[in-house]
Amino acid sequence: MTKAVDDRARTPGAAPARRASAALLAAMLVSACSSAEEGGADAGMARAQPPARDALVPAPPSPDPFPGQDEVRLESLFAALAAEVPVLARAPQVRRDFESLLPELARRDDQALYLDYVRVRLAFEATRAGGLWGLAWRITDQQPQSDRIWAQWRGLAASRGADLPAITAIAECDELSALFAFVAHAIGLSKRSQVGLLWPAANHTVAVWVIEPGARETRVVVPTSQVFLDGAQSLGTARFDPWAQKRIFDYRRVDAEPGTRLPAPLARAFVRAVREHVPQSQAALQGARNRREQAQAGGGR
Repeated sequence: MTKAVDDRARTPGAAPARRASAALLAAMLVSACSSAEEGGADAGMARAQPPARDALVPAPPSPDPFPGQDEVRLESLFAALAAEVPVLARAPQVRRDFESLLPELARRDDQALYLDYVRVRLAFEATRAGGLWGLAWRITDQQPQSDRIWAQWRGLAASRGADLPAITAIAECDELSALFAFVAHAIGLSKRSQVGLLWPAANHTVAVWVIEPGARETRVVVPTSQVFLDGAQSLGTARFDPWAQKRIFDYRRVDAEPGTRLPAPLARAFVRAVREHVPQSQAALQGARNRREQAQAGGGR
């Protein structure tokens, strides 16, 4: 940078050009000050303020989030999914579903809460049984954590551009609920939200989204499988009481390390599924989930 400046300084005619640029800059400053005076001090302050973070319009995500890669680090997958959140937030159906849920949340609409809803929705639709990432519910007798799911995905053979297989991994309800919580946190869930596990019965687990934990917290049931539920139940179902458990512990366990490598075709398919389907209405997503689970049960792996 210094060499370039020095070279320009030695170029014939550089000095007049610099004087002209300085004069133009001075004129611009005078004009700006005059405008601020005409509009008053408040107008000048308003122009000086940067736009709110959530008001910034991000660049659209790349069509291929992992160009040229054969394997994708888990942290890169989560970064790509996080980049989809503000895009999904602009989808009309996503906004309408959030507004329908607001009375149950007993909270005022605000952008930070809405973005957390979008993150929860993304993680839920992706990781539930019969969801966007091809998970199937089976009894596995595993611990309530998602390590085994990530192990199955690491070993999955996938080809570039191919659709996801009907079943990408098998897990039971507690593993699915842990996976949901792990993904929701990994894509940027804010500090005002927590996600954890709820045992509505001794032999069943779902997840819960807790908003502003504490004396006045709100709890939203996240049914990561349809066990004990009919085909109409989805995010926010009232069929399980989220207050039946005294405390919902925020799930902060690291089930897979950031450097964990997944097949790139699988990671691309995960992002593509989120882009294509999460903007749909919750009713449409539930219907498609039910059909996928039926196909999984009939066709196997």
